[in-house]
Amino acid sequence: MLTRSNSARRITAAALISLLAQTVTVPAWSQQADDPVTLQARARFKEGVEAFDKGKYEEARLAFLQAYTLKKHPAVLLNLAQSSAKSNHPLEAAGYFKQFLKEATTATAQQKKDAAQGLEEVRKQLGRIEVVAPAGTEITVDDQKVGAAPVEPVDVEAGTHTVKGGAQTVTVTAVVGQKAKADLTPPSTPAPDTPAKPETTPPPEPPPAPKKAEASLTTPPDPMWPVWVGLGVGAAGLVNAVVFAALKGTAQSNADRTAQEIRTKAVEYGEPAQGACNNPRLPPEFGAACAKLRSSNDDVDADALVANISLVVMGIGFVGAGAYYLFGPKRASDDSKTSRLPTITPWAGWQSGGLTIGGSL
Repeated sequence: MLTRSNSARRITAAALISLLAQTVTVPAWSQQADDPVTLQARARFKEGVEAFDKGKYEEARLAFLQAYTLKKHPAVLLNLAQSSAKSNHPLEAAGYFKQFLKEATTATAQQKKDAAQGLEEVRKQLGRIEVVAPAGTEITVDDQKVGAAPVEPVDVEAGTHTVKGGAQTVTVTAVVGQKAKADLTPPSTPAPDTPAKPETTPPPEPPPAPKKAEASLTTPPDPMWPVWVGLGVGAAGLVNAVVFAALKGTAQSNADRTAQEIRTKAVEYGEPAQGACNNPRLPPEFGAACAKLRSSNDDVDADALVANISLVVMGIGFVGAGAYYLFGPKRASDDSKTSRLPTITPWAGWQSGGLTIGGSL
């Protein structure tokens, strides 16, 4: 291998260069003896050997890499692996060593031994990831394709790495000289539940639904609050009408009594009874009586107006409540519930009318 003495390296290089020109042993390199690509590969290889002998391992690695890019020759691959190891590229070196052991089927036993030893040495600077996954699963490490499971343990640099396979993704931490495990086995799916055995006995029939009462004109509406509001408004109008009708009667009595007193006094003074309040010949005391009469008449008019308005409000309230009760939205309900709800029935008579409310608590 390239770690031997300089004389041995030169002998190996010279032998390899001579082999590159022979068409029998290395046909891939000797299709055309003067082919420009072959000449370039041979020149880069020679530069790599010279740099390696001088301890310039990085220059040697780059020269061997160029030579191998031009011509894929196992001997160049082995030298590329060794120079990568010497130039502190252990992960690349491991890849080249593994590639050589896999592809160089015509390599000598010594070359294979050197490659195996080189791989063992660089792995002391690397970690490894053992991947467990179902057969055929495509494996990637840090988005780099590795192959289909099962795969050999993957050489990686120390640190955290992402391993993917199918729908599974795991993160593992690699330690130098140790092997980490990445389990990509999918979680087991629970067994399907055994379907329940159908019952042979038919289930009991459900109880009959409560009988619904059909809505009619006398069926209470839903909601009922507009009815109660209408009844309240009608009742308030009725009370006001009664109160102000009574006040009007009182004011009218006062006005009639005052008017009669004025007419009587006017006759006593020999003046006509009609128009006494406008007669200038009557004494001044008639003015106070006439003012009282006018005030009483104003009270009569005001009380009559309020009483009439109250009657209108009463009519609107009662008629509105009755109309909503009869024609408002209905909702069919259970007979038992319907029997407990209040019923409102309008009635009318000669010069009278109203609503009859009935029900049970």
